[in-house]
Amino acid sequence: MTSFSVANVSSSNQKDYLDEWEIAVIDLFLNAANSFGLPKSYGQIYGLLFCRDQSLSMDEVMKLLEISKGSASQGLRALRQLGAVSSVFEPGERKEMFVAEIRLRKLVGGFLREQADPHLDKGVGRLKQIESLVNDLEDVDARKRGVCRHEILSGWHRQMSRLLPWVKMIVGKSDRLPQKSSD
Repeated sequence: MTSFSVANVSSSNQKDYLDEWEIAVIDLFLNAANSFGLPKSYGQIYGLLFCRDQSLSMDEVMKLLEISKGSASQGLRALRQLGAVSSVFEPGERKEMFVAEIRLRKLVGGFLREQADPHLDKGVGRLKQIESLVNDLEDVDARKRGVCRHEILSGWHRQMSRLLPWVKMIVGKSDRLPQKSSD
């Protein structure tokens, strides 16, 4: 076992073990998933697929990461929904095969679409509910404090609603920047 969060499984077949650098990358994505409140298996699965040039089946993911079928299935499904992983056709292969999306624009766009946008949409209704609850308060001081906090929250919501499209646009252009010439 290494100092990272994934065991190094050894075998004679290249696809059957993880190199030290792959373990470090998987650990990096595991920690990133944790920081976003996502299950660690999401980070492990994405990290593994990110490291590999060839597509992997769910069984291979399970074996390499030593995770359960449920964790692998749920993780692959969630990552696909986020746009971080896609399934690919491999001639002669009967199992579904998976690859990682490595373009930052697609990753951030998928995350914003699946995570941030729904929260902003729910926020509108929640802010209306808070406003109604504050207006119903009989205690004048509590109502003043509630109105003040509601205004702050509404301002934050407006700012995020204006910022998110810019972030999407900026990230959307990130893979269209001119490449450095190799003169």
